[in-house]
Amino acid sequence: MSGSRWLAVGLGVSLLLNLFLAGIIVGSLTIPAFIRYAPPQAGLVSRAQVRQLPASERRAFAVAYRRHVAELRADHERVRAAKLAAEEAIGAPTYDRKSLEAKFAAVRQTQLAQQTALHEAVIDALQALSPQSRAAIAKHAEADAATAP
Repeated sequence: MSGSRWLAVGLGVSLLLNLFLAGIIVGSLTIPAFIRYAPPQAGLVSRAQVRQLPASERRAFAVAYRRHVAELRADHERVRAAKLAAEEAIGAPTYDRKSLEAKFAAVRQTQLAQQTALHEAVIDALQALSPQSRAAIAKHAEADAATAP
């Protein structure tokens, strides 16, 4: 009786392990397809549009954009710090409206600076593209704007 009990436990564990592995395999086959066909990101130039460029122009776009990466990362950290400060003000034991207004203003200012830097990076990167590629991106941006809520 003890041997058949261990056999049942072993078969149960084996079944669970096989189901787990089957889930990993199915997930790895289906997730990339979902990501590939996901809706475009917000903004005038999405990653999907850049991926559709010819390889040489994709590389030129990436090289130009990478020149701004350090600044973009620093801006991202400033936005993150401003949001954390606002969260701390929200959760403070006593409600201080002036402090909260200042924290929210700092979040807006850092987000605007981040967005400005991002736009500058994209503007520089677009300069590396051919007129045909820029026209294709503009056409996609126009179509995306027409379908936006």
